[in-house]
Amino acid sequence: MTALPHSLSLEPTVRTDLGALYVSDCLDVLRELPADSVDLVVTSPPYDRQPKYGNGESYLRDWYSGFFLKVTQEVFRVLKPHGSFVLNYRSKRHGNERGLLQYEIVFWLRDQGFLFAEDFVWGKPSPPPGRFNRYLKDAVEYCFQFTKTGDWQFFPEACLTPARWDRKDVERRKKLAHNYDRADAPSGQGRKRVQAGPDMVRPSTLLSFEPEFLPNPTKHPARFPIALPDFFIRLMTQPGQVVLDPFGGTGTTGVAAEKLGRQWLLTELDANYATALPDRLAKGR
Repeated sequence: MTALPHSLSLEPTVRTDLGALYVSDCLDVLRELPADSVDLVVTSPPYDRQPKYGNGESYLRDWYSGFFLKVTQEVFRVLKPHGSFVLNYRSKRHGNERGLLQYEIVFWLRDQGFLFAEDFVWGKPSPPPGRFNRYLKDAVEYCFQFTKTGDWQFFPEACLTPARWDRKDVERRKKLAHNYDRADAPSGQGRKRVQAGPDMVRPSTLLSFEPEFLPNPTKHPARFPIALPDFFIRLMTQPGQVVLDPFGGTGTTGVAAEKLGRQWLLTELDANYATALPDRLAKGR
């Protein structure tokens, strides 16, 4: 991996011309990276109450207020001034209440110096089925965008989507007063009809991506679809820039970055999950 702006003492488990995955504690890797060296961090840490090592332990609040905040402090250090940190997280339901940890994390990161730039809502059209007593299917997760400064990179033109209005709506919009411009005409002041809108428009902060339904040979409990990191990589980086995922899992962020021509760096503590990445890179999904 010759182009990345850093050299690590560890040997990567997976390597391409653009990136590498290290089976290691993410803090050990982050601490080797120079300050201001990463353009985008996209990650999804273990969710609260998720099993830890198969021995009955779970990720509880003290893991987030302790270890996780050490990770985010390093993320702040390695981010470039124009960089963004996108955190996919959703607190689990505990008894009769939705957990509040997702909101606590926002305030903790602001205390570390991050700007809370935006919150994106990931809506899942086909959430997993199940019985939820007095609750409906859990079809929403959050993607919180934090930045190091107010001058973060932003490339919405790379994420344009087809406008959703149909022909009837186009005609309706053309008749609205605010869709007319004042114009000079030979017979005097007149109005000139303008288009109802462009065919391609900026996306909204409501992201509609199906959950990950591809084969899961490593039994990873919480994979996100490749469309998720793909969207943020296109929105917040340019080709050749560096994307980091400290909780790499089966390597989804790396696969997305590789396909888009970005450099990438992943860490993952569980060697079993990392075994999925070579095949995913070969297949591009």
